[in-house]
Amino acid sequence: MTANDVRPERGSLQGWEPAPQCVVVSCFREDFEFLRRLLGFSEIRFHRAETIDEADFLLTVTGATVLISDIVFLDGCWEDALDMVLSVHPRASFVLAAEPVDYAAAGEAMRRGACAVLKKPWDFMEMIRTIRTVHEAVGERILWEEAEAG
Repeated sequence: MTANDVRPERGSLQGWEPAPQCVVVSCFREDFEFLRRLLGFSEIRFHRAETIDEADFLLTVTGATVLISDIVFLDGCWEDALDMVLSVHPRASFVLAAEPVDYAAAGEAMRRGACAVLKKPWDFMEMIRTIRTVHEAVGERILWEEAEAG
């Protein structure tokens, strides 16, 4: 039995990947590589972007369902990343990565449409649960959209 054999019967879920793919917008290559290696064993695939344009490109070509954004990065901040996801990639979920000093921004991100906040220092098990949960929510959203359309 493969992952494709356990897909829900209703809806086609065209473009849906059972394993989560994430685009991480971050300037910190070492942090990303550590995260990618550690969480790669959980069957979550990670792609790194340093700019909004790179994140947009990676979301498009990989079909990633989760965008994780640092508070700030090379050409913007979490607000820019959230706006891009909401306007260009409505099937993707936005997750903010925040240090304790940034928790006020985390509340604002949730009010504006973020699906979750990953608090630093990382709790890796919580991170895996969060990524899988928001990824599954995308699949549910696709099913609802397809059911309403036809």
